[in-house]
Amino acid sequence: MNKIGFDGGHSIYELGPAPDVVLFFDCVKIYAEWDHPEQDWSLLTDRLYRRYLRREELKPALLLMGQVRQLFVQRPAKSSIEWEAKVLANSEKSGLNPEQPTLAEVFSKYFEHFASACGSAESFVDAFNIYQPVRVVISDLPGFARDKNKPLAEYDALEGEPFWLRSWR
Repeated sequence: MNKIGFDGGHSIYELGPAPDVVLFFDCVKIYAEWDHPEQDWSLLTDRLYRRYLRREELKPALLLMGQVRQLFVQRPAKSSIEWEAKVLANSEKSGLNPEQPTLAEVFSKYFEHFASACGSAESFVDAFNIYQPVRVVISDLPGFARDKNKPLAEYDALEGEPFWLRSWR
């Protein structure tokens, strides 16, 4: 079972199994991108989900993630997700609690860890003058080591599923 996390700077912030992370991004697509098409959500739904965030994208992505959190506050957890089909039927142990009142509370760790990964990336630049991009990664050591050494050009050219999800399936 691969655990997935946000990587940024010098730290990995574990989120949970791949199906949980996929569900988070599915909710971002449904409740942010589809419900609010007037806004460009691609920093989260493409750059973060599939690739990585460039340094100049950190602040705009943090603002977007804050908007997602506010949208999730308005969504009751019980009626927003088909828990039986999406999480409870999955063979991997979910770290999500469908008993929380809102999606914002179900995914609170995701919002906190994303902010921490962005902060870690910025502090790494401050300390070493090197930007280590914020991205979604496999957080176990073998998977992380493999993906950490991939050139960013491979992420830029990526079409289809992200690397972290390909390893899971």
